[in-house]
Amino acid sequence: MIPVPVRRQLVQVARGESPGDLLVRGARVVQPASREVFEADVLVAHGRVAALCSPGERREAARVIEARGAFLAPGFIDAHVHIESSLLTPAGFAAAVLPHGTTAVVAEPHEVVNVLGARGLAWMLEAGRTSGLRVFASAPSCVPASVFEQGGAGVSAREVREMLAMPGVLGLAEMMNYPGVLNGDPGVWDVLAEGFAAGRRLDGHASGVRGAELMAYAAAGLHSDHEATTPGEARERLRAGLWLMVREGSAARNLEALLPVLRERPRRAMLVCDDVSADELLELGHLNRLLRLCVRGGLPPVDALALVTCNPAEYWGLHDLGLVAPGYHADFVLLEDLQHFRVLETFVAGQEARAAGVTPPLTEGRVHLGSAWAEATFDIPAAWPVMQVRADQITTGRGPAGSGEARLVVADRYGRGEWAACWTSGTGLTGGTLGISVLHDAHHAAFLGGSDADLRRAGLELERLGGGVVVVVNGEVMESLPLPYAGLMTDRPPRDVAAQLQRITARLAGLGCTLTHPVTTLSFLGLSVIPSLKLTPRGLLDVDAWAYVPR
Repeated sequence: MIPVPVRRQLVQVARGESPGDLLVRGARVVQPASREVFEADVLVAHGRVAALCSPGERREAARVIEARGAFLAPGFIDAHVHIESSLLTPAGFAAAVLPHGTTAVVAEPHEVVNVLGARGLAWMLEAGRTSGLRVFASAPSCVPASVFEQGGAGVSAREVREMLAMPGVLGLAEMMNYPGVLNGDPGVWDVLAEGFAAGRRLDGHASGVRGAELMAYAAAGLHSDHEATTPGEARERLRAGLWLMVREGSAARNLEALLPVLRERPRRAMLVCDDVSADELLELGHLNRLLRLCVRGGLPPVDALALVTCNPAEYWGLHDLGLVAPGYHADFVLLEDLQHFRVLETFVAGQEARAAGVTPPLTEGRVHLGSAWAEATFDIPAAWPVMQVRADQITTGRGPAGSGEARLVVADRYGRGEWAACWTSGTGLTGGTLGISVLHDAHHAAFLGGSDADLRRAGLELERLGGGVVVVVNGEVMESLPLPYAGLMTDRPPRDVAAQLQRITARLAGLGCTLTHPVTTLSFLGLSVIPSLKLTPRGLLDVDAWAYVPR
């Protein structure tokens, strides 16, 4: 909340009675709330917008920037993103997205919370405060994601209450356990009760839920959903009063399919990335990439900008973000155009935005596969169906037994000595092994392809690194990316991480892999709340039937 003395000083600056700190002169201001673009000078004081002044109006400020006709839009807000999925710490993530116009994110840190519990959320908020980016968060609601998962920590309703009280936490994170919601699971409803009691937003997550069950899910008090993949699903969610989060990340690309709905200009819609890799952030951009896709798909630029500015700010109750307007935070971006959304400069609190590069220590959460791993074998029941992997979606299909191409192994990384294997198709991998310690949401170790010897070698290397990404071919570690922060993140510069991910992808392509983002795609093959087949250390899960496939 802005102190009253500062508010009074803003009034004086707005009236021309006191000079401002910054004057951006000669801009074309984009105001998504009114769907306007107009010429104005923007006067800033105390990190906030004091006034929008008529061109040529004489105003004083300690510093003047000449916009020279550039478009000045509110800073972009990603309303739902898992920072850990970029493999970067918050400081690294800030360094990757600030140049693309993103000034604020609402992180859903259930990755680090699955590993470390509420301590992980506290660390994420602390790291966010020193990152140079505005990092808010939602309190993970499903740790573990379902009864079929067991990670490094479990979060009870009492711990959810404690997380909701942390400064910077805006609401309850995505309620993935929709069967628990619909079937009256007491533990799930205890968590929902904490969200109700806090009077906060309750994010939804209802993959494949439609019809009467979607109505029931909305009636339970959830406010949004980012799992729509078809126009029909999107419209159902809007009709049910849910805010529509249109997802376009590295693992799930839904924007193109949902553009017909966005062209209808729904009042309650946003663009989110959910999960995005570091290499894609640097190569293609963040929310500015999504804006390009929207405009290319026929959405007027100012309507598109509302989806990443005033709409997410309204949804999350960030009442002084999302607009360039008096009293609002001076978080804005100078754009060369409104087609390609080329960013000239990003400002946070009236200052040119720079990532701080400071990350607090985090020593817990290393990978431990158990003493039996060194002699492990990875047999697969002959009758098990094949998991059909989809390159641009996090859902999987079901293929007949015997049609598999590469083995998938998921191993408990918290020392319990459990693992399971199944066959997959759709990856193209014909040799070598990819191993990772980032597996949504319990974040066990996952391995794709390879002989038993290569699988064991990849696991031992992950243990040695404490977590990360490795590629093993014929017993030799060919590529690796250590992730020392809870086995999920690195503090290496984003460009270094992106370059290493590209080398890993190229190495795997040489082994036949056809996945665009193999690390990101593999990281979702254990998520027990996304249809249809997923693998946990305890076996092959039929998500549609909500039961393990019999051995």
